[in-house]
Amino acid sequence: MILFSNLPTIFERARAGARVLDVGGGRHPLNLATHVLDLMPYADTGAHGALDPQNERRFTPETWINHDVCREPWPFPDKFFDFSFCSHLLEDVRDPIGVCRELIRTSKAGYIETPSRDREIFAKARLFELRALAGAMPDVGFNHHRWFVEIEGAHIRFTAKDQRLLNKRSRYITRGDLGRKMTEIESGAALFWTDSFTFEEAFIDDAGDALDRYRAQALGRLRA
Repeated sequence: MILFSNLPTIFERARAGARVLDVGGGRHPLNLATHVLDLMPYADTGAHGALDPQNERRFTPETWINHDVCREPWPFPDKFFDFSFCSHLLEDVRDPIGVCRELIRTSKAGYIETPSRDREIFAKARLFELRALAGAMPDVGFNHHRWFVEIEGAHIRFTAKDQRLLNKRSRYITRGDLGRKMTEIESGAALFWTDSFTFEEAFIDDAGDALDRYRAQALGRLRA
């Protein structure tokens, strides 16, 4: 999943950079990146194809760095990159706070994208209730993700995601509730940043009530 409407700006900024970092994009790399930081070896690059196959690959085996993105510091000097690209990674990793720190330290500007928190509580399956009653509970959001991510302005909020908490009906949204699928823009959260951005880990003190309230607010936004 990628916000395709943002790709022209991503490509423009990446082309303009002498040094461009793709963080964790090994299976679906940005060809315009000059460097890639990933746990995968170079030999396994592009298992799902390049994000921009129309562009000539700029990174090489020498600039493909095998490294755990959650292990600080990354092997680059401060502000080494003109632009960094970090798409659909932060919701998966064990320490998104550390990754954000290193993005800011090593890069002058960049782009971050994750699924929206609204999408993480949405079940897109048709006939949800009938399937659930039949014992075939459809997926709510993405079961393998560790974090809810919210981006407001230049601020990113991470809230630990416990999939078990979404089993209660008052905490997720179905296609029937909304009357349609979610749009691309509603499904993603994105940030183009320059110099820096802020970030935090948030905690749910009253897990049930907070999740119920969030669902009600999200449904109101989506219906509006």
